[in-house]
Amino acid sequence: MSNDHNASSLPRAMQPEDCSRILIAALESGDLEASVSVYEENAILFKKSGEPMTGLDAIRTSNAGLIGMKPKFTIDFIQATISADGTLATNRMKADLSWTDKEGKMKQGSVDTLEVLRRQPDGSWRYVIDDPYGSMRAGMTQRQPA
Repeated sequence: MSNDHNASSLPRAMQPEDCSRILIAALESGDLEASVSVYEENAILFKKSGEPMTGLDAIRTSNAGLIGMKPKFTIDFIQATISADGTLATNRMKADLSWTDKEGKMKQGSVDTLEVLRRQPDGSWRYVIDDPYGSMRAGMTQRQPA
C-alpha cells in the first residue's frame, strides 16, 4: 500500500471506535502515516513495559517496528464510552494478534487496551493516551521490554 498521503486523504475517525479500526487496518497494511494520524500531536503511547512514549515521532518509530512484524489482528470487541459533554471518550479493545518475530517464526498474543480519546475541532476523534495493555496491567506478572 502506498504511504503517500496528504492530510485530506488520511482516514478520519468519526466515532471513538473508528480510531482502533483505522489503527489496526493501517498496521496490517503497512501504512505508517495512517497509523500515526489517529494520535494527537502530544499523545502518549505506552510500551509493554509500561514506559510511556510521548509525541508523534516516538509513536511513528514504535508503529514502524510493529508494521515490520507484519501483524494480523482479530478483534474480539471494541467498547467506547463518551463523556456527557461529548469531548472525551474511552475505548477498550480486546484483540488477538499474530506476528513474525526476528527469526521469521510466527508468534501469537493478545491486547486488551485502555485508550483515552478527544473530539477534534472537525468532529473527528484522536488518541490522547493509548495503552495497548492497559486493561491487562494489574494481571501482568512480568514486565518485559517492548
